[in-house]
Amino acid sequence: MQKIISQVHLSWSDDPKTTMNITWQSREPLSQPMVQYGEGGTLSQTAIARRIRYAQETGPLYQVTLRNLKPGTTYSYRVGDAGKGWSEVHTFRTAPATPPARFVFTAFADHGVTPVAEQNVRRVLAGEKPAFHIIMGDLSYANGNQPIWDDWFELLEPLASEVPVMVCPGNHEDERNIRFATYLARFALPEKELYYRFDYGNTRFIMFNSQDFRDAEQLRWFERELSEARRDPTVRWVIVSMHHPLYSSTVRRLNDTERIEVLQPLFDKYRPDLVLLGHHHNYERTYPLLGGKVVVRHPNRYRRGQGVIYVTSGGGGKSLYDQTPEQPAFTAKRDKCYEYLRITVTNNTLTVECRRTEDNSLLERFEVVR
Repeated sequence: MQKIISQVHLSWSDDPKTTMNITWQSREPLSQPMVQYGEGGTLSQTAIARRIRYAQETGPLYQVTLRNLKPGTTYSYRVGDAGKGWSEVHTFRTAPATPPARFVFTAFADHGVTPVAEQNVRRVLAGEKPAFHIIMGDLSYANGNQPIWDDWFELLEPLASEVPVMVCPGNHEDERNIRFATYLARFALPEKELYYRFDYGNTRFIMFNSQDFRDAEQLRWFERELSEARRDPTVRWVIVSMHHPLYSSTVRRLNDTERIEVLQPLFDKYRPDLVLLGHHHNYERTYPLLGGKVVVRHPNRYRRGQGVIYVTSGGGGKSLYDQTPEQPAFTAKRDKCYEYLRITVTNNTLTVECRRTEDNSLLERFEVVR
């Protein structure tokens, strides 16, 4: 029997310390859609949800923003309607009031609805539960076929109902005739949603829409965000996420000369500590680069600000792409495999691990230090 509530997922559109967005779909309209929630195992509070509509919807969508939450606190919640029924009880944890000594987040791109995509969800959840998860574009591969979005959110729900998932758009979110309408309706994200920023602990995350990389308004915003992040003494780390890589040894794709021309000067000027990418369905990580040239050749340890490290994690679940026989000079590590990233943040170190989805083995680990 089809359940009444499906596709429950968390995200932030405001302060991660005191708010949480919850979005879901129901099989039929709910008369009084709401969230019941509370600290620990209680469900003592309620919040009324609003209906989200878009022309291509496959069922009623609901979204609520819980506010005035306590930082660093675990909450239980369920969504639904007293008459029609409820979801399972899930939990989430708000960000701590002061920057934690350590936190972990995870990431991948190019996910889709495949057995490997489902396995990657399980891998991310196994062991240490991340504070949140990032997907660098190409989420469902629905390409306008809306029921595939439903399938993808169902596949993602074990992770997204417990951990906020923050996304940026890829080319497959730019759906024919409707552009980003589905993405904008089904996610609750900050600011313009197609590009935005959020802070967690001591780190600023800047999410860029590389599908529209020439958009003048976005470029002005992007440079302003990079500049402000570098001037803000409370921001220890700056991490950019977007879909399209600038540098690559993927067969038939290689370097993206148009995006290099537009974006490389900004990256070189402000030197974010990591740039997380997708689009090419494999793993490839550069040495620190400036002007497209390697500035440090150490295999796995780098000092902050020496150059820009680009990490393509496109092995989220779709079919893999071949890489050129010869590894280019700018590449520190690459592999044609399904994988995900687990990134540990402390006050003085970023530790990036790439783990193979198949057996959870470590493909590589590198550090950026202050």
